[in-house]
Amino acid sequence: MSEERIATKNIYGEVLVELGDARPDIFVVEADLMKASGSKPFYEKYPDRHINVGVAEQNLVGTAAGIAAAGAVPFACTMSNFMAKRACDQVAMSVAYNKFNVKLVGCYAGLTQEKNGGTHVSFIDIGVMRSLPNMTVLVPGDGEEFRQTVRAAADFEGPVYIRMAKLLRADILGKGHKFEIGRSYQYGEGADMTIISAGLATEIALDSLEPLRRAGINARVLHMPTLKPFDTEAVVRCARETGACMTVEDHSILSGLGGLVAETLSTLHPTRLSRIGMEDTFGLTASLDFQLQHFGITVENIVDRAKSLVASKK
Repeated sequence: MSEERIATKNIYGEVLVELGDARPDIFVVEADLMKASGSKPFYEKYPDRHINVGVAEQNLVGTAAGIAAAGAVPFACTMSNFMAKRACDQVAMSVAYNKFNVKLVGCYAGLTQEKNGGTHVSFIDIGVMRSLPNMTVLVPGDGEEFRQTVRAAADFEGPVYIRMAKLLRADILGKGHKFEIGRSYQYGEGADMTIISAGLATEIALDSLEPLRRAGINARVLHMPTLKPFDTEAVVRCARETGACMTVEDHSILSGLGGLVAETLSTLHPTRLSRIGMEDTFGLTASLDFQLQHFGITVENIVDRAKSLVASKK
């Protein structure tokens, strides 16, 4: 696919204003990153419902928890690396433990931190968030799905973490795509292998289907925009039907989608599995495309790995 990626912050700002127009209980909390998240339009229209706590991520989450305790619905956004690590205790104790109706948004997620630096790349945020009781974890794969994800999170009762990549393609999942929390989406009926992906990696997984076909491998893609609750049934069904699975993600394979699929299949349906993602490493200070190439999160690596994976079935 040649479609360029777009900035999700513009979508986030638009949807927040839309929600604010319809619901006076919607609040926005920021840690001095309005330019990164895109919430400035909400601030301009509803300044009394927009709170900037400054560069203080722990206060960000604590303030959001207080707003939720008072009966409102706060969207609290900061860079995903800071949300999952710097504010981890507040996320766990103030939000998840209390089942507060807080919507945590981790912007510039995964390798989309780009030149902000390797220290900022969030490679364990999915692992942290999915490990927390009561937390719902959403990882949208394109701009339109991200739009629907924010709306769905607002309507959902309980803590939610949205992994917001800085850049996503606008619409790779189809005009009729309808996001639902807890549901996976299958593309293709290939019987040789299943590529399981989430977030930004789904564009790469879908791009690989035709090169795989030319290599004699008929694959399917199982897009997982919800990692908790996980669509275990779909993963097991695809594993049973194809006999081989591969996960693709811009996150550590140790605790992210790859780890989750490994846990699922080892328990319910042991299957040949290959995992593509970051392997026990930090990110880089580099462009998104450079990092994807560096960590092997590419169509070419999917095809190479798939050849070995499918051959091992014989």
